[in-house]
Amino acid sequence: MDKKFTKLSVLVGDSFTVEKSYGWKFKKWDPESKKMLVSERYEQGYQKKYTLETDKGVLDLGSGQLSSLLEAVYRDGVADINGRTFEVKSNGKSGLDIRYYFNAVKETKERPSLRKQWDATRGIEELEPVTDADLADIPF
Repeated sequence: MDKKFTKLSVLVGDSFTVEKSYGWKFKKWDPESKKMLVSERYEQGYQKKYTLETDKGVLDLGSGQLSSLLEAVYRDGVADINGRTFEVKSNGKSGLDIRYYFNAVKETKERPSLRKQWDATRGIEELEPVTDADLADIPF
């Protein structure tokens, strides 16, 4: 089965979820053969690209774009983009002037609270997991 590829320009105004992240390779588009040339090491004209498998297809990113994704999910010294969803925006320009912006979509999965972990170490029965709450829902 052929891999489905996508480009950031197609994802502007949409979102994608990272299913798997691979390492990097050096890549160069060859207009004559209309194929992407790939190399394990740098060769003149090639660019370092990081490959992500997403729900929208395989996506190649430059180091600045990957850095933006990692920064968007960085918490407590950890930045894991696997399984995370990102919204894509641009500055509305094209060609070399285009810039892409990523916003991490807030996770909705439940995370155990510190209180639950502390009580478990003391041998107290487990409490219900605490989900992230919207502060607007709390009456002050």
